[in-house]
Amino acid sequence: MYDVSKLLPEKQFKKLLSLMPTPKQKKFGRKRCKKEPLLAGILQVLINGTAWKKIAECGCGYSSCWRYFKELQRRGKLKLIYQRLADWLTDIEEGAIDTTTSTSFRFSRMTGWDGHHKKIGTKISIFSDKYGLPADVKFGKGNIHDTVFVPDHLKNTAGRRRKIINLDKIYAGLVFRREMRRKGTRINMQMRSMDYTRKRGPKFGFDEEKYKVRFLVERTNAWLKNFWRIRVRREYHPAMFKAFVYLGLIIVLIRS
Repeated sequence: MYDVSKLLPEKQFKKLLSLMPTPKQKKFGRKRCKKEPLLAGILQVLINGTAWKKIAECGCGYSSCWRYFKELQRRGKLKLIYQRLADWLTDIEEGAIDTTTSTSFRFSRMTGWDGHHKKIGTKISIFSDKYGLPADVKFGKGNIHDTVFVPDHLKNTAGRRRKIINLDKIYAGLVFRREMRRKGTRINMQMRSMDYTRKRGPKFGFDEEKYKVRFLVERTNAWLKNFWRIRVRREYHPAMFKAFVYLGLIIVLIRS
């Protein structure tokens, strides 16, 4: 049996194990593998970036681990588990949004040239709470501007109180800031010399102390890219790559 403590602490592994569905045993056919070895094999691929065929002995074959992970992705279980954990554990009254790019091969879907980082990749945008926990995640091509993800984040977190959102200068926009202010959400970001300013009337303030929360979402991105299967995208199908990201975010939430 593979020593899973090399990948995750025992307490976190047991918590993750309790969240994953158990493979159903059919009336006829061979006996199903247990969850422990299946999850141990999947974590080797996620954390170490190991190829499926090179998984160390964990109590079952690599094909069984792949089929189990594929079934989780097909049924949307990983996304559902992540969303429930995020709704339960996160408080987005004060949060931040930031984007990171996973290096990728030139696949035909969900990849593009990221001019800022000078590489082909897939963008992962995260809306985190004041503790840096991921409350929402969106995906896109590497050539998509970061501001495109913001409306989707706001739509997915509709109905939850958003008092302050800390953003980088790249998200600057007069119409967006005015619209969010009318909705009762304050956009906290630094002003650039070319940004809109008024001689009279209220101006967009900047709270440097509140802005420190934004460091936590950058830390979350670093945690996420610490999983080598996410750091470098090797999946041709975007759905499989998203499944690995959801699993990584679940582990980040469990650590909290």
